[in-house]
Amino acid sequence: MDSNTTMRNLGIGLTVIGFVLLVGYTLYILITTESNLILKISIVAIVAGILLVILTLLKEKTGVKDKEIERRY
Repeated sequence: MDSNTTMRNLGIGLTVIGFVLLVGYTLYILITTESNLILKISIVAIVAGILLVILTLLKEKTGVKDKEIERRY
């Protein structure tokens, strides 16, 4: 592994950790404050939907291999 790959993976990891902490804290604040139940449910459903789409896209991106025929000379 070269240093570019390591730095890229570290950056992606820190971004994901920061995003998860931010979403978790937002959901915690949303659930603990007094507000309408419908509002809470709708925001949680929106966040869950976005996370599901992101995870599906990441899984699809990592699962797809290059289908081009390898040329041998």
